[in-house]
Amino acid sequence: MAKHNKRLRRSVRVEVFREYCANSSIHGVRYFNRDERTACERFWWLVVFLLSLLGCCVMIHKTYEKWNQAPIIVTFSEKPTPVWDIHFPAVTICPETKVAASSLNFTAEMNVLADDIHYSNVTSERKSRYGSKRRVLLYGIKLLSVSSQLCNIMFHSNYGWLNQVKCSEDNIVDMLKRLALPWRTTVALCYYGTDFTECENQLKVTLTEEGICYTFNMLPDREIFRKNAMHTDYIYTRNWYIFPGFQPPAPSYARDAGLHAGLTFYLAQKNEDTDYLCTGYSQGYKLKIHGIDEYPHMAKRNLRLPLGHEISIALKPQMIVTSPSAAYYSWEKRQCFFNHERHLRYFQIYNQENCELECLTNVTHAMCGCVRFSMPRSNDTKVCTLSMWHCMYRSKWFLRPIPGLKRQPHRVILEMVKNCNCLPACSSVSYDVEMAQTSLDMEKFRLANNELPRDHLDKFTITTLAIYFKESYFISSKRSELYGWVDFLANCGGLLGLFMGVSILSLLEICYFITIRPFSVRSRIASAEKHKSNEVQNAMLPVICKPE
Repeated sequence: MAKHNKRLRRSVRVEVFREYCANSSIHGVRYFNRDERTACERFWWLVVFLLSLLGCCVMIHKTYEKWNQAPIIVTFSEKPTPVWDIHFPAVTICPETKVAASSLNFTAEMNVLADDIHYSNVTSERKSRYGSKRRVLLYGIKLLSVSSQLCNIMFHSNYGWLNQVKCSEDNIVDMLKRLALPWRTTVALCYYGTDFTECENQLKVTLTEEGICYTFNMLPDREIFRKNAMHTDYIYTRNWYIFPGFQPPAPSYARDAGLHAGLTFYLAQKNEDTDYLCTGYSQGYKLKIHGIDEYPHMAKRNLRLPLGHEISIALKPQMIVTSPSAAYYSWEKRQCFFNHERHLRYFQIYNQENCELECLTNVTHAMCGCVRFSMPRSNDTKVCTLSMWHCMYRSKWFLRPIPGLKRQPHRVILEMVKNCNCLPACSSVSYDVEMAQTSLDMEKFRLANNELPRDHLDKFTITTLAIYFKESYFISSKRSELYGWVDFLANCGGLLGLFMGVSILSLLEICYFITIRPFSVRSRIASAEKHKSNEVQNAMLPVICKPE
């Protein structure tokens, strides 16, 4: 019985294979089992079939690798985007002069302090000046220590001894605000749009690592930071107007291209406030053009504006968006983050700028045990004093470890930097700028228009700044699928059809001959064998003949 079943199964397999070869829609299979073909012919067709199958598998594997590793492509949009469909960028301006001379004569006080530190014998003149005013001297050292946090590396290289002078540095931000240039004088006039509307209601006093700066068209503080994670000592942005009931308007959209629809600033600085000791030989302003949801990090990238010039900046937006179909892929394949995918501790909105600022904050805290006054922090995080300035300065270099540095960061810092993972946001806007400038002879202009008395003309240096969109339309970029499931199947189907003539029905045909057809053939063979057995038995029955 077992031998009979084994023979039956073998007969079924042979019959199904022959029937499949005779009826298959795949090219070349029909020649595998033909009695009229010689063994050499059948071998040749088998080799050709296997080579075609191998070539098809290799190309499908390459298509799969491309689809699996880089399924996203960035292409240009089919239609141009008008500038009035996007927000006008946020603009942050930081004066190079950090303190008003009326509050602190930085150079003079530093020279006096340097003499007192380096010379143990104090002259009678200084004794008479500071002997009875020791408390005033200590307060002056405190002011110098606070304002020195805004100075450049050249100053700290020459006056490193100031870091060792011990004094209280509480309320750093409050002192910087008291020492800063008068904001209503610094930004003398501000106009935006075709009707030259005053834009002071959209200006904010902003705290950055450059000290007190001024920002136009940025989201309010409560929409940028997570208030439940932030400290309560001071705020980072303050509206220009703070009278009760004032509600600043939402960030403005662009109105058109050209100077007439742009933003115009008139910046003024007293000549007596200019100080070269703290910030070096470069005087003027630092400018940053950024998104409305980005908190400005001025030290990383900025434009320099000289004093006494008329400056115009033409913007060309570079916008990239991500299609909904690409959202189903992981961020590793997209190489960007949606806001819900990347949680920041201090910021509500994810973008590359905010992420890098938070990363720098974490690295600074890990290295120095404190953070810079302008960095976001919690209530239990200390603010660094002047003695930690060099540590704060070094921390930013460790965000991108450079081979050859004498001191490499600890592996914990390296791991922290690795975990920052500050990829671009999936929808972002950046700006290419074209800058032009010319000298501004404000003295003669004011004299001709009798705007100021003659003896006041030399007290201020005026700088004008105009920012506008260069063109009314721009081509945006779109991050979308390079290969979806449909594209991958279409490629596979094309390769299978080209090499072997395979289609979906061909695959279903194989499934049919593997699953359903063997049962039918088995039933037919079994029935035929039973019928044959009955015929044999009938042939062996005795025949009885009647006698005649």
